[in-house]
Amino acid sequence: MNIASLATYIPPARLSLEQIIAHRGGSPAEARTFRQLFGLREASTLASEESAEGCFHTLLQQLGESLTEGEKIDAVILIQGLPAQSLRQSVNLPSLRQQLNFIAADAPLLTLNQQNCATLFWGMRLAERLLASGKHRCVALLAGDTLADFDLAERYVPGCTLIGDAFVAALLKPGGGQRRVSGIQCFYHPGFWQGLDGSRADIKRFYQSHDNLVAQALASYPDDLRKRAWLLPHNINRLSWQTWLRHPDNHLQPVATDLISHCGHCYCADPLLLLDSYAPQDTGRPALLLSVGLGGWVGCAAITSDALLEPAHAQ
Repeated sequence: MNIASLATYIPPARLSLEQIIAHRGGSPAEARTFRQLFGLREASTLASEESAEGCFHTLLQQLGESLTEGEKIDAVILIQGLPAQSLRQSVNLPSLRQQLNFIAADAPLLTLNQQNCATLFWGMRLAERLLASGKHRCVALLAGDTLADFDLAERYVPGCTLIGDAFVAALLKPGGGQRRVSGIQCFYHPGFWQGLDGSRADIKRFYQSHDNLVAQALASYPDDLRKRAWLLPHNINRLSWQTWLRHPDNHLQPVATDLISHCGHCYCADPLLLLDSYAPQDTGRPALLLSVGLGGWVGCAAITSDALLEPAHAQ
């Protein structure tokens, strides 16, 4: 399976960390400590006239421009990590299909909504299965969330992260190409089932296990692939990745953390947002996408390029 086309959107509007923490009754000192420790400065947010559905409409139009004459999207998968009842978070897939004539009238419209950022990889696995069935040749994967309709306090998880809005759309086709997807892994660890509803102790225990969860996910790939690859992870916070890199087995691994200070943790969109800048054909290296969801959901996938000399296992 190959990502034939990728379109991304990070809203230009920003909410500062200081603004969000002050709204919760926190002090400037708390904001300063959080910024210095975790590297998070601001969260991207939809403007008042924007919505998730509108963003996906624009991104789908961009994907449509890459279709060949007569080619249509024959399945759409919507992935949202925040199953929140919100006007601007809601996406009407039948309406999008009706508005865009390059989506087949009988294209199945599927939604995955698991309340965690690793939902992206369950969506990628679903797309892989659809394409492998031979009944579909062009699947659109939509991923993104917004908290624009909610209280500012919802964006801040003390001692953890700052949540931003962002959206991606990917056109997936069978076979190879410059962004070949392989080795999709999806794990669930029920011991962390409490998720965001857990106690402070539950959440602390989860983050203390973060490195072990990452290690389990990356162990599914051969050493030569892992050592060469850029790691494109969820933007949980900079400290988590600095801590992970201190381990002797990890210290040489290149990890993309550019977006952490730029837009915050944008849930399921993070790895594909990073892939837009760290595609193998641009870096000369393969990439490993990774998300570790708070409820114990972990997903990962390898991205290689047929334009590069890749090991046989990655083909």
